[in-house]
Amino acid sequence: MTKVVAGWLAVMLIGAPLLGQNLCEYQAPETYLQDLKISFYYRHFDAPDGPGPEVSSGRLFSSYYLLQDSPTFGLSFTGSGEVNLQGLQVGGIAGEASGTLRRYFQEEAPYFAFGGLEASWASGFALPGVEVRGGLGYGHFTDVTPLAKAYRIEAKLLEQGAIAAALSNEALLAVAREIGRRAEFPGLADLVAAVEEIIEAETHATLDARALLTIEEIIEEEGWSRYCGYALQLGVGYQLLDPEGQERDFLVTMSAEGALAPEPGSQLLVRASFSGPIPITEQYTLTLTASYDYRLNETTTFVAQYSLRQVKPAGQVPAGDQSALFRLNFDFGGADFSLQVTFSKVAEDPTWTQDLIMSVGMDIL
Repeated sequence: MTKVVAGWLAVMLIGAPLLGQNLCEYQAPETYLQDLKISFYYRHFDAPDGPGPEVSSGRLFSSYYLLQDSPTFGLSFTGSGEVNLQGLQVGGIAGEASGTLRRYFQEEAPYFAFGGLEASWASGFALPGVEVRGGLGYGHFTDVTPLAKAYRIEAKLLEQGAIAAALSNEALLAVAREIGRRAEFPGLADLVAAVEEIIEAETHATLDARALLTIEEIIEEEGWSRYCGYALQLGVGYQLLDPEGQERDFLVTMSAEGALAPEPGSQLLVRASFSGPIPITEQYTLTLTASYDYRLNETTTFVAQYSLRQVKPAGQVPAGDQSALFRLNFDFGGADFSLQVTFSKVAEDPTWTQDLIMSVGMDIL
């Protein structure tokens, strides 16, 4: 299973840039995005002829992401947590959180100084691990939602037959720039008119009322936030709390964070952090989180999430936990269908716990 998860992450990281449109060519002057996901399941099965419930377990998983980026200042916060339930008791808790402030040296250069806080916890350790960090880094993030919406507008107008051919890259970027300037327009109708003018000049078509309504709906549509970029950080830190309750150390810290929108319907987020005292191979803390959302069409979405936490105390073998979730959602108006597969394990367990959940709902009246 470990090889399966590693292969899945490699495919996403290497293959994603080769898919679809290059949204990352769009650069927004300022970026502010946040995202919260929560998933929960519980199953209880108790046969009357048994001594107790045959199955009584569940899992709660949540993740949160906040990103703010401008030419001179950056802020990012990411956190995830997992609670495993056995009966009515908590069977295990794991999670991680990271917050970073970035100050860019020049507006046009991606070099920055940073300060931040890292925390991770798991029920198998005496204490949470908490570190303060500071150092230098390289990278920027940008909101590419306007370009994602420009591609959405193009696809819908082609589907409706409102335009005969795809828009040029220049026209798509022009539409995206207008959408990105939404706050500067007196009203939504003025923005739609500006987008209409660009499309009609490019295609020599006259957009009807249906096409204009489509443009308006896509501009206003929620849940399509997309962003690109990365931040590489190298610095020093200090342990405020050690997971094993041992002596606190000064640390060497490294982290990498990346966001990629291979095409308008998808978003890939990856974050890795590695820290420890010198020699770093003898004692360290490693965390990795990754998520991938893909909207196949108007009714179907796919979500994949992976998290890894590993702690190696001095003179001991590494310990930690892993989890992976894969979910396929179908929304057919009055009917909903969901298929979810979850894998989880702790370091000392050679096997993975597997859960398969299917749910169907329908509105009758």
